[in-house]
Amino acid sequence: MKLAIARELIPRFDKAQETRTLSPHEAWFHKQLKATYLGLASLERTIARQRTRIAYLKDGDANTSFFHRQCSYRRQKNRIHALLVDGQTISDQPAMVHAALEHFDGLLGTDADRDCTLDFARLIEPDPTLQQLDAPFCADEIWDTIKQLPAHKSPGPDGFTADFLRACWSTVRQDFMDVFQQLK
Repeated sequence: MKLAIARELIPRFDKAQETRTLSPHEAWFHKQLKATYLGLASLERTIARQRTRIAYLKDGDANTSFFHRQCSYRRQKNRIHALLVDGQTISDQPAMVHAALEHFDGLLGTDADRDCTLDFARLIEPDPTLQQLDAPFCADEIWDTIKQLPAHKSPGPDGFTADFLRACWSTVRQDFMDVFQQLK
């Protein structure tokens, strides 16, 4: 019922809006009708989709010939039956394969003029001193990273969660530092 009312009133408000400005109450009501209409239409579509799924499952289980016809239909739908090449229709499978390979072979590896390009030199300004990349990891850096890990997930195959690492940091801190020092 609400969907029918919204379908009737929204076009009337749209038509009125073409000739005059809607009052604040009319504009608010128009907006509410549109939101309600979208929500109800979405709900109606979802219900219809669920009904078709249930019917499909019932028919597919009860009637295998129906199910096999659906599979055959999909197989036919996913197949390319013919190609139009230079004004000629090709339906022979090997000829279609040859035509497709020729077409894409002609496209790949050829230069094409572009309407716009990216100037990476202006977008990314390289840092002339990249010494910070060679600097060793410090304990605070590692600790900050561990604090940012998701609490109940294991960051690696060892199975230790971030909660464990946080709780035992004073014990495992030196082991982590030794491992990261080996990465030099």
